[in-house]
Amino acid sequence: MARNRKRNDYPVKKRKSPMRVIAGWILFIGVFLVLIFALVPLVGATMKVTDGAMGPSLGIGDTVAVNHISYLLLRPKRGDVVQFVVAEEEQGTPAQTKTVYLRRVIGLPGETVQIMDGKVYINGYPLDEAYTTGVTSYGGIAASQVTLDNDEYFVMADNRSNNFDSRDSTVGAISRDDILGKVWLRVLPFEKFGIVK
Repeated sequence: MARNRKRNDYPVKKRKSPMRVIAGWILFIGVFLVLIFALVPLVGATMKVTDGAMGPSLGIGDTVAVNHISYLLLRPKRGDVVQFVVAEEEQGTPAQTKTVYLRRVIGLPGETVQIMDGKVYINGYPLDEAYTTGVTSYGGIAASQVTLDNDEYFVMADNRSNNFDSRDSTVGAISRDDILGKVWLRVLPFEKFGIVK
């Protein structure tokens, strides 16, 4: 006949002290941040945002991580925030400088983009854009239909009051070769740390 167990015969699960739990989380977050800052240079670079073109998604002074290898394997998707270059002629000289910008991919290769009545249309259908601010009052080259070639992308600022993007004829549709990488992470300031959407 099995003897009756007393209450104190059962193993008691020890509760972790709150200080150990907090210390564990601090250690985890610390290791995570160290890994992020160590790995970012291996796959890309960081860039400081210097204008308000991508607000509210990215603010002036934010530092973002740009993945320079993601598009070696994949194609840019609609909604991606990308880093790209625009060749600009210096005044008075035939030389060109390349300036780096951050903008969001709106139109994909082969698509038709048009801006009418403050709305962006892709292949004749209005684009749902929750990330924008400002009024899209300037259509630029997309006031009429723009059909993209098989290696071209139409990019726009999230802050539609800033119209230095594919709407501007000096930028226009950008080629795949001009895209340097995908902006995927905001690393600074720490209170805004997170994935860029």
